[in-house]
Amino acid sequence: MALLLLLFCGGYSARAGDPFAYFDWEVSYLTARPLGVAHKVIAINGQFPGPPLNVTTNWNVVVNVRNALDEPLLLTFHGLQQRRTPWQDGVLGTNCPIPPGWNWTYTFQAKDQVGSFFYYPSASPLHRAAGGCGGIVVNNRAVIPIPFPFPDGGDLTLFIGDWYARSHHDLRRSLDAGAPLGAPDAVLINGLGPYRHNDSVVPPGIVYERINVETGRTYRLRVHNVGASASLNFRGNFTFCPTLLWNSTIYPYLF
Repeated sequence: MALLLLLFCGGYSARAGDPFAYFDWEVSYLTARPLGVAHKVIAINGQFPGPPLNVTTNWNVVVNVRNALDEPLLLTFHGLQQRRTPWQDGVLGTNCPIPPGWNWTYTFQAKDQVGSFFYYPSASPLHRAAGGCGGIVVNNRAVIPIPFPFPDGGDLTLFIGDWYARSHHDLRRSLDAGAPLGAPDAVLINGLGPYRHNDSVVPPGIVYERINVETGRTYRLRVHNVGASASLNFRGNFTFCPTLLWNSTIYPYLF
């Protein structure tokens, strides 16, 4: 990922002095084994999940995307409001898909937003079943503090989502034939398979996510459901306090 910050005066809808952040992404297939067998997933710059898009409120974001898949592609930046740039939203109806071998440059401003968002492929409803997702962090400016103390343990990003052993092409053919998706085969965390909690359910050799934390520290969790169909509940044997939902501060309540 190439990232370059510049000060720019004027521009398409930007105010003078708002920085620009440049990202250069190639979207391609990658062989991964989240359930222990080879699976063709959608990766960005060879990463599954994709690289983070980390900017600050009012920055102008320029994302050049090259489609190295064998099918049309769109990326949408879920939760960003796209003020004055609805044609950059990356969904059918506002954008034409990027043909294989072509590129498209998304240009928009993260205007007056703070929080955790994510991007994902949107040209097909089932592209998300193959990955292609990544996190978006819009940080607050120093002149606008966040209404809670910064965690001394730092940030942790979690991508959780349902996962099917069948490819997204097979899933699409099943839906086109009138068959339901059915129950997913697993739930992934950060692109890795489930912990082997039951030997009869989870095969040996599955690589699962491990996150190291220290007792007594506070961490900010950025949790995204990036799956194709299932709603998921997130919980753990710790105390947590929701602070932001999309772009909105919520009343702190300990769970």
